[in-house]
Amino acid sequence: MFKQGFAKNLKRLRKLRKLTQEQLAEQVGVDFRYISYLENAKSFPSCDLIEKLVKALGVEYVDLFTIGSEDSRNELEKKILNIISVMDDEKLKKLYNIAKEIL
Repeated sequence: MFKQGFAKNLKRLRKLRKLTQEQLAEQVGVDFRYISYLENAKSFPSCDLIEKLVKALGVEYVDLFTIGSEDSRNELEKKILNIISVMDDEKLKKLYNIAKEIL
């Protein structure tokens, strides 16, 4: 599951950047077939390669490793509102400060 999630994120991020497997491979110094292996969860990169992928894609490490549901924006907003509705004032202030830092 973890390797498949990483593979899916890598492929999605590469396509968002409008990069081919060949272009990404060239940027990180590997054979394009290795990018295919990564995107098909047949292999997993070394720490050094992960660092290169993050730089080449212009993303944060978490973007490659976040594995979760693919809820729509509307669904995410509803879930957040449900969470907020049960928070006490102190937790709500903490959440606000976290959200402010993200922006």
